[in-house]
Amino acid sequence: MIDRRLNIAGRLADIFVTSKLTVLFILFCALFGVFAVVLTPREENPQIIVPGAVVQMVLPGASAEEVEERVIRPLEGIVKQIPGVDHTYATAVNSMAVLMVQFKVGQDKEKCLVNLYDRVLGERNRLPADAGNPLIKSADVDDVPIVTVTLASEKYDDYAMKRLADRLMEGLRSLDAVSTTYVKGGRDREMRIELDPERMQSFGVTLDQIRMFLAAGNVSAPLGTLVQQGQNQKMALDGFLASVDDLKRLIVGSHADRPIYLGQVAHVVDGPPEEIEKQTRLAFGPADARFGKTQQPEIPAVTLAVAKKRGSNAVFVANDVLKRIERMKAQFVPAEVEVVVTRNDGQKADAAVNQLIEHLGIAVLAVFLVTALFLGLKEALIVGITVPLILSLTLGGIYMFGMTINRVTLFALILSLGLLVDDAIVVIENINRNYARLGAGDKRQATVHATNEIGSPTSLATMAVMLVSARC
Repeated sequence: MIDRRLNIAGRLADIFVTSKLTVLFILFCALFGVFAVVLTPREENPQIIVPGAVVQMVLPGASAEEVEERVIRPLEGIVKQIPGVDHTYATAVNSMAVLMVQFKVGQDKEKCLVNLYDRVLGERNRLPADAGNPLIKSADVDDVPIVTVTLASEKYDDYAMKRLADRLMEGLRSLDAVSTTYVKGGRDREMRIELDPERMQSFGVTLDQIRMFLAAGNVSAPLGTLVQQGQNQKMALDGFLASVDDLKRLIVGSHADRPIYLGQVAHVVDGPPEEIEKQTRLAFGPADARFGKTQQPEIPAVTLAVAKKRGSNAVFVANDVLKRIERMKAQFVPAEVEVVVTRNDGQKADAAVNQLIEHLGIAVLAVFLVTALFLGLKEALIVGITVPLILSLTLGGIYMFGMTINRVTLFALILSLGLLVDDAIVVIENINRNYARLGAGDKRQATVHATNEIGSPTSLATMAVMLVSARC
C-alpha cells in the first residue's frame, strides 16, 4: 500500500507512474509546444512598455533664450508634477519649444498620456498667453519601423520617387497588422504661385487682395436641400482649388469692367520646391550585384518605413509587407526604379529565434549525453524527454498569455535549462538508488516513495532560485 501521507510530488507520481493517460499527456505537451513555437509572435527584442510623449509649443518671434525662460521652465515644472514621470528632455530653438517626457517603465500608456494632456492644458495659465496651444504627441516603441524599403533611380528624381513611395504607402495601410507608415526623403508636391509685381501694379491688384481671393475661393461647404421634381436634392459647394488650371482661372480683381485672373498676374507652378533642403541617396556596396553598374556612385533615393501593431508577429508582418510591395511593384513601379529592402526585422527575428531554438536543442542533447554517461541510458532517456516537455509547456504558456518569443525569453529558457536538468537528475538518481535497495520489491511503490522523499526539498530549492533570479 502507498502511504497516504504524500506531498504534492508523491501524489503526482502516484497518479502518473502507471497511468494509461501518461502517454497521451506526453503527446499533448509535445504538440502544444510545437504549435506554440509556430503560432507565437516572434520578435527580435521583447516588448518593453516605456511610455513617452513629445510636447511642442510655438512662441512666435522669441529667441531660444526667451523660449527656454518663458516656456521650457514652466512646462517642465508642470510635467514633473505628474505621477510616474521619470525623465524630461527639453530643446529650445527660435520660436519653438520641444519637451520630451519619458515615464517609468511599466506605466499604463493611455493613463500617462491622459494625465499629461490634462495637466498641461489645465495649467495653461502658467504659460505665455501669446504662445500657441501645446501639441502633445505620443512616442511609442511600437512606432519603430520593422521594414524599410528604399526606392532609388538614376532616371527619376527624388520628387518622382516620393510620389511613387506615397502611392506604395497607401497600398500598405490596408494590411491589418500595419500601424504606422511614412516616407523619408524626397520633395513633396506643391502648387506654387510666383507673383509678377509689374503686372500686379499695371492691373491694380495688391498682395492682400490676392490672399483674400485665394482664401475665399478655396472653400467647400454644404448648401442645404433643393426640391427638384418632387425629390429632395442635397446641394454642396465644391470649390477646392485642386489643379493649376483652377488657380489660373481664379478671379482676383477687375480692370476696365473685365475680370482679372490669377494667371495674368502670376506664374502658377505644380511641382516640387525649387530649393532642396535635404537629400537622401543610395549607393550599392561591393557585395551587391549592382555595384559599379550605375553611372554615379550615389543615386537619388527615398525610403518607405513600416511599423507593426503591438503584439503582432514581426515575421508575418514583414512577409506580408514585402509580398504586397512586390505585387504593387509589378503593377506600377517603373523598371528603372530599384526597390531595395534596407531593413527587415522580421527576417532578423526569425533567424535569431531559430538560432536560439537550435542552441536549446543542442543543450538538451548535451544533457542527455552527460546523463547517459553517469546514470545510464534509461535514466538519460527520462531526463531527455522530461526537459523538452517542460520547455514545451513553458512556450505554450507564453502563447496563452499573449507574450512573444524573442531572444530574451529564449535566452532565459536556456539559462533555466540547468535548473530543470538539476531537478530531473536529482529525482531520477534517488529513484535509481531506491531501486538498488529494493531487490524483488514493488518498483511502483519505490518510485512513488523516492519521488515523495525528494520532491519537497527539490521544489523548495527551485522556488528559492526562482525568487532570487526574479529579484535580481
